[in-house]
Amino acid sequence: MTRVSIITPFLNAAAHLAEAIDSVRAQTETDWELLLVDDGSTDASVAIAQAAAQGDPRIRLLPAPRDAPRGAAAARNAGIAAACGDFVAFLDADDLFEPHMLATTLAAAADHPGAAMIFGPTLWWHPDDSGRDWLEPTDGRAGRLHRPPTLLRSLLLLQHGQVPCICSVLVRRSAVAALGGFDERFRLYEDQTLWVKLFLHHDVYVTPVCLSRYRQHAGSVSARAAAEGQYDRMSEHAARGPFLDWVAEYLRDAPPDRRLARALRLARAAYQGDGDIRGRLDRLAFRISLRAWRSRRRYARRLGRLTGRWR
Repeated sequence: MTRVSIITPFLNAAAHLAEAIDSVRAQTETDWELLLVDDGSTDASVAIAQAAAQGDPRIRLLPAPRDAPRGAAAARNAGIAAACGDFVAFLDADDLFEPHMLATTLAAAADHPGAAMIFGPTLWWHPDDSGRDWLEPTDGRAGRLHRPPTLLRSLLLLQHGQVPCICSVLVRRSAVAALGGFDERFRLYEDQTLWVKLFLHHDVYVTPVCLSRYRQHAGSVSARAAAEGQYDRMSEHAARGPFLDWVAEYLRDAPPDRRLARALRLARAAYQGDGDIRGRLDRLAFRISLRAWRSRRRYARRLGRLTGRWR
């Protein structure tokens, strides 16, 4: 069996797709398959994918289903259904793996067999202006195993740190299949619907090693959403409310957890109007929590530079 199935959905990505494919071919780990999932492209993307598949037996092109909903989540789910690997990784058509990405995450998975998900930091990459590049901090979480639902509470709800970029994640395929993959109703936050499921049910390991490059350009989904006023990485925005509603619905059948319930309540407070006094207090508590976390992070990073313990 193949070790890793890499899933790359693409939609009119001719400008970058070949470079993404080349970053997979450059992996130091060679036991992989690459599933290129067409999401209805009308440019030269399909021809690029066809040429890659013809030139390498490890690469397959999956056409867009005519009777299925389109979008990155549906395309990734189609790739998961067709995957043969023990593990699944995801690479968007405009991003790049670092050459050691698969080798690093597979080694971590072998060292931590109980972890269903491995992730690490990503370089936010500006190809035309390297001075703007920045590497995600791991905020002291690297090099250890995280039990559920710690990361769901701290990262996804309270926003105390960086949410994993999809190009820097390795997941056991059995876990993804059991949890049902991505929720296809979302255009934004579709990746986090899977992270919610994994963080709630499974152990997760964080590596300090940079695994991928997340290309920053005006044509990306997040950049277009930000331009439309639907998304803002640093503050409240329209797309987050429906995602938090989805989280609340998903957690209805989960075992009771007071700390998780409180984190969800605080996270949702900003998206439920002024409400009663409790709602206003929850909104204030969330903002205070976020400011306090950012202050602690700044202090810890300064201290870590002196001690070498902050990664």
